[in-house]
Amino acid sequence: MLHAIFVEPLVILLRTSNVLFMTLHIPDSWGWAIILVTVVLRLVTLPLTFSSMKSMRRMQELQPEIEKLKKKYGKDQQKMMQAQQELYKEAGVNPLGGCLPMLVQWPILFGFYYAIRDLASGGELVKVAWWFIPDLSFPYIGAGLKWIYPFPPSIKGGWMGALPYLVLPVLLMVSQVVMQWMSTNTAQQSSQNKMMNQMMWLMSIMFAYITLTLPSALSLYWVTSNLLGIGQQYFVNKAAAQAAPVTVGAQSNIVEVKQQPSVTKKKKKKKKGK
Repeated sequence: MLHAIFVEPLVILLRTSNVLFMTLHIPDSWGWAIILVTVVLRLVTLPLTFSSMKSMRRMQELQPEIEKLKKKYGKDQQKMMQAQQELYKEAGVNPLGGCLPMLVQWPILFGFYYAIRDLASGGELVKVAWWFIPDLSFPYIGAGLKWIYPFPPSIKGGWMGALPYLVLPVLLMVSQVVMQWMSTNTAQQSSQNKMMNQMMWLMSIMFAYITLTLPSALSLYWVTSNLLGIGQQYFVNKAAAQAAPVTVGAQSNIVEVKQQPSVTKKKKKKKKGK
């Protein structure tokens, strides 16, 4: 079922795009087909991505107010959560809005993984070059890091032969760092931002390691998608800089949590009424 929904349409798109570039007599058609399909998918998801990026940016702007709430309510998590929800409501921010790009991109990434696997296992990508990459199906799925470790690399040509396959993992790590940096409001040195910066480096290293064990065709998709995401984030940040800052109240910057009168107080009022 999932294969029919996510994988087969991608395989058809990739094959169709490859035929298109071959008809136009453009060399390295498979690599350009991957890039074209990546651009198309980014355009299709563009409205949702822009909306989510804006929501994430607005969340960053609210971090100083959230830090104030943490100091005010301390260990009282119930009041803290209630005040935080009121803050989001007043500012018109959806706290889950920033998660949508990930929810959209991950199924596409996994769909691409299985599409590339099917094309590679069928021999369509084997020994197919693109620009500086000699074989888009290499590193082979399931081989892990055996092609590069232990040193020197076992691939033909040693380090010179391995170098073309190391470019995309490095580009992926750099693009992940840039994307995270652009989506984080560096002017707000909150505890959450500091934690996100630490996670940024760990996730980037992990993603780079993953791409060392996957076909270059998938790494090409991932890097292209990240570069397009960086461009989208640039326009979102530019629009946010020109827009009015998020306001959280006319009289106070901290949302007050109204305490409900206790049961005993209600009973006393009833007795006085009698």
